[in-house]
Amino acid sequence: MTMKTEKQLQDYLRKQCLVRGISFDKVESRSRRGFPDIFMARDGQGVLAELKSPAGTGKVSALQQRCIDDLLAHGVVTYIIDSVDGVGEIIDLFEGV
Repeated sequence: MTMKTEKQLQDYLRKQCLVRGISFDKVESRSRRGFPDIFMARDGQGVLAELKSPAGTGKVSALQQRCIDDLLAHGVVTYIIDSVDGVGEIIDLFEGV
């Protein structure tokens, strides 16, 4: 499956979450710049994800990386996803694989 845009990747992730009963929300933080794009949850497990274009045109900014590093340091499961394989890793996490 070929995807070129972050929006296509987001739509794919949303659909994969929907069919598996994983809550999916697009995050728009007003209080913290650099906060990840997506929040997913199921069965008491929450995950944040920063999406980037599968075409390689989007890069994690220094501000985003600092925010992700801070979240990880506090034990928050946070991923950077830029491919269909990355979506699969997140889905597998929720599926217990």
